[in-house]
Parts: sequence; C-alpha cells; structure tokens
Amino acid sequence: MSNLGKVKKLLLKDGYKDISLSERDDIIFLAGEMDKWSDIVNCGKLVAKAKLYSHVVNDIKLKGYKEPAIREPKVNDLQLDNKEVDVLVIGGGVVGASILRELTRYKLSALLVDKEEDLAIHASGRNDGCIHVGVDLHKGSKKLEYLVKSKKIIKQVCSEVDIEYHEDGQTVGFKNYLLVPFVRMYLRKKCRHNQIEGMRILKGKKLLEVEPNLSDSVKFGAYFPHAGTICPYNFTIALAESAVINGAEVSFRTIVRDMEVENGRIKAVITNRGRIIPKLVINAAGVFSDKIAEMAKDRFFTIHPRKGTDSIMDKSVIASLSRTGVQIFDLSKKGKQGNTKGGGIIPTADDNTLVGPDAVEVPEREDFSTSASNVNFIFNKHSKTIKALKKSDAITYFSGIRATTYEEDFIVQKGKWCKNIIHAAGIQSPGLTCAPAIGVDVAKWASEMLGRDLNPSFNPIRKGIVQTRKLSYEERDRLIKEKPMYGHIVCRCEQISEGEIVDSIHSIIPPTTIDGIKRRVRAGMGRCQGGFCQPNVCEIYARETGTSINDICKKGDGKIILRDTKE
Repeated sequence: MSNLGKVKKLLLKDGYKDISLSERDDIIFLAGEMDKWSDIVNCGKLVAKAKLYSHVVNDIKLKGYKEPAIREPKVNDLQLDNKEVDVLVIGGGVVGASILRELTRYKLSALLVDKEEDLAIHASGRNDGCIHVGVDLHKGSKKLEYLVKSKKIIKQVCSEVDIEYHEDGQTVGFKNYLLVPFVRMYLRKKCRHNQIEGMRILKGKKLLEVEPNLSDSVKFGAYFPHAGTICPYNFTIALAESAVINGAEVSFRTIVRDMEVENGRIKAVITNRGRIIPKLVINAAGVFSDKIAEMAKDRFFTIHPRKGTDSIMDKSVIASLSRTGVQIFDLSKKGKQGNTKGGGIIPTADDNTLVGPDAVEVPEREDFSTSASNVNFIFNKHSKTIKALKKSDAITYFSGIRATTYEEDFIVQKGKWCKNIIHAAGIQSPGLTCAPAIGVDVAKWASEMLGRDLNPSFNPIRKGIVQTRKLSYEERDRLIKEKPMYGHIVCRCEQISEGEIVDSIHSIIPPTTIDGIKRRVRAGMGRCQGGFCQPNVCEIYARETGTSINDICKKGDGKIILRDTKE
C-alpha cells in the first residue's frame, strides 16, 4: 500500500472522510472542508504522527468560517522602493532579531522588516521568559538540537547585549510518593541524553528549602538548578539594537504582501513601502511564516495557531509564591488541556510572577483575547501547587499565539523548492532559549550561500538603559547629581525615572508608542497598569519628540490615547 493509501486508511479509521490527499516529494497535502476546527487540527496531527512524510500541509477549510484579514499598517509609501540588500529578514521577534545580529558578523547588508510598530509584539513579547533545561524534548528533534547549542552561548550573548540572566532553577512537583524511584530513573536517563546537569530529587525539608510555599499535596520534586529567566521583549530589542550598531537596518510598519519568483528564485519582495530586491530572504515571520513560504512558492509546512493565556501577579505577593519556577506533574489525564506542557508559576526577570499558560487550538493567528474560562482554568490548576495563589492578586492578563507545526518541531532549514530562502519557522517553546543558536546557524548558511567573509569590525557590545532602581544609593546619588531627571520618579509602581524614559525615547531603535516605552523601561507595568504615570509619560514623549499630545498612540496605528474634543 502506498503512503497516501496508508494515510487515507488512518483518517478513515478515525471517521474522517472526504479529505483529498496529494503528495510532492516527501510532503503530504490535505484538502477539503470540515465543521469543526478541532477536527481539522486533529487530522493534521494524525498524519504528522504517522511519520510517513516529513511535513504536513493542511489546507482543510472550516465550513462557514472566513479567516480574518491580517492586520496591516496604515502607511503606504515608497520608502523602500527598489532597495537592494544582501539579506532580507522577515519578522521582528526574538528569532528574527537574533538572526539579524548574527548576520552582521559577516560582510553582509541586512534589513529586517516587520508589519508592527515595534519589535516583540507577537509571541516574543507574550511569554514567560523561561530559559528551559529541555527535559521534555525528544531525541532527533530540532528543538533539542538548538537548545543544547544555545545553552552553551546564551549567557554570553545576554552579557554582551546587557540583558540580565536569572538562574533561579525550576521545580517539578509530584503528588505520589511511590513514584520516586521511577521518576528518578526516568529523569536521570533524560538528563544524560539531553545534556542536563545538576538535577536532584528532593523530599521533605530539602524540597521546602527550595520551594517553601508548596501545597501539602506535593510529596516530592525534581529540581533543575540551571533553569532561568530573562526578559523576552528586552532581549529581542537588545539583539536588534546590537545589529543596528553593526550596520543592519530595521523597518517597522512594513508588511510583505507578495513576492516575484522566477525559476525557483525570489527576485523581489513586494511591501506596502515599495519593492525590495534581496539576494536572500530569511523567513522568521512567526504565525505567518507559512504564508511567507507560500509567497516564495516554498510552502511545505502549515502553522496552526495555539493560544496561551497568562496572568501577571502583583509584586507584593512574590515572596509567598514560587521561588524557582514550579509546576506539578500529574500522571492522570484529569485537568489536562490541549497540548500544554502544563504551564507553571514562574518568577520573571522583573520580579513579577506569571501563572500559566494554557494551550488552546484557535483558527485566528492574531487572537490575543483573554477569557474568564482560560483564566479560571490556569488558576484552578495552579492553586493546587502553591498555597498562597489567589486570583485577586492578579494585576492583568495577556494571551499569546504559538506558531506550531503539525510535527511539533522547529523548521530551521534552507528552502525546499526556492533556492534563495531560509526558513526559521514553527518556533514555539523553547524558542526563546534556542534563538541565539538558531541565529548562529542561519547567518552562517547565509554567508556561505552569498560567499561572504567575517566582518572584522563586528562589535558584540550593546549597552542598555540604566535602571536607577537597581543602583546602590551611592551610585544613584552620583547619577542624580549629574543628571537630575534620574531623581524624578514618574512610574511609582516600578520606580522608573524620567531619565530612563527619556533614554528609551532616544535609544538606538526608539519607540513610537507608549507601549514601546513600557517594553523598554517598564513604565506602566506595575499594579496600576499606567493609571497614574501614563499622562506624564505622554507629556515626556511629546516634549522629547515634538509630537502633539493628541497624536500619541498607546499601541499600533490609530490607537490614539487623547483626542481633541473640538474634532
């Protein structure tokens, strides 16, 4: 029986009929219509799990559903028209920013475009910042390959671009004491294979020394001392700023609409800001990476969006929550939801605590909504982990979309049918951890494909904005005497000074919105969520940029904070 016949039989066994199947090389294509989104996703998963083909392209449509149009920037001009560049990077997330920085190690001209108004707007700004140890990753996966590579360099990269790296560890709790010998044996084997050091099984007082607020239902835990956290959006911004220091360019509010492809090569990329002429295209477009691949006539994978919701807890309760990063592993199926790894209670690099996320398959790629059911799910689950966890201590919620493939693995490779594209797609957890190593490989391939040598003038050092709240009293006193603006606290919740806000406005890649300032220096990220400081931040931005107070946007095109009442 042919592979197509085997797939058809597999789908029929689960009751899936009237699905058209075709193949090209080692790729299978699914087409048809279904009444439920969950059935469409399940079909893709079934075929991928069979491992008869390397990738699944799932074009089954949801009956009666029209996919929302991609959110486009309002600007249309010719700023980039006929611009020639060696490498065009599409996507301003952490992977795109890492690739851009690594490209500048070579004698290459590089331009990054993103349709949003800033970096890290999608998944790279909507996650918990975990630096994973990788105990859950599988042999032979790209995820494991790049995690092992990245763990060797990520601390150095963070140091070079001035990003704090917190190595607080992670604890996985278990409720059944009888599982101790089995968990120990299994984890030791996984740790050997996945190159994880320092794992310890903790019980009783030793476990409570690491996590003193654990629920009484937790009988023992596996502690991984080298798990950590960084600020994901600051890391993304820092990488891109480092790239710009070394000669790269970044263009926001720039959406790729189409490509001119001839004889298996991209000749031009059509955007709302003109026609760009690259020698090589790098696809790091996140949830839209399969759309970019389709424009390049190189679509051999499908992204199916998976939404996760997190809750941010008030700093006042951090001492009574997780000290490391904790999750409970339950062998029962009760309470599981979708493809979630379980989520957890995670202390962030900025001294908040995040609770979540869950994992829900959704048809929309830009669905950042939060719902009571998702919030209730994560709190009901994790309230069994830490005694003091209360929903009333949450200050806000947010959702992000994972860019998942049906193979549940990264796609980091050169084009399959297009000769001048490299894909860095399907990057979900642990994508933040793996981004530095992905950047190294992709940039190396680019240099080889274009025949370029190393750039001897590459400067790895990027200095970040001073954080007055983390200075000693003596250092702060000297700074304020030199520049009094650092003594004027604008954001009381986060202790952010006017000097820091001004520095962010005049940074290498300056923000164009109030949320852009928020991402860079945390003004507005505290308990009041900008309720007190936002008017002052707006005034500072207007003063420093010469922008009318009535034209300042909170986020994106048209999200104006104040409007003239005379209009």
